Amino acid sequence: MKPLVLFTIIIGVCGSFTSAIMFNLEPNTQKCLRDEMQAHQLVLGEYEISDAPGQKIDYVIRDSKGQILSRKEQISKGKFSFTSEFFENFEICFISRVPQHQRGVPQEVSLTTKKGIDTKNYEGVSIAKCLRKR
Repeated sequence: MKPLVLFTIIIGVCGSFTSAIMFNLEPNTQKCLRDEMQAHQLVLGEYEISDAPGQKIDYVIRDSKGQILSRKEQISKGKFSFTSEFFENFEICFISRVPQHQRGVPQEVSLTTKKGIDTKNYEGVSIAKCLRKR
């Protein structure tokens, strides 16, 4: 088999559930992103927010029933994780808060999420093992 064809097959079989996004969050607004996860699937996230003195950003993650899966206030850089017992849609919301006496500026939000197989460290696992899993 040609190396390029073999590489394409391996990527397709092993799968990848990593996603990354970067966006600007305007002052005193919120931006929500939705995704889905399988039952008992671990979701990991990592975020970084550009600095803007006096401004605060929070995040909250909810399932489709409105239950909070993760929440943190006054974030700048960090990680989160959660799981669900059922196939579920979830929503990650970033909320900007700027004091009334201050003029706010947009802040850049960088978010990377991983689900399922991508949450595990498979360093040193051979390609053959990955193919055998399927």
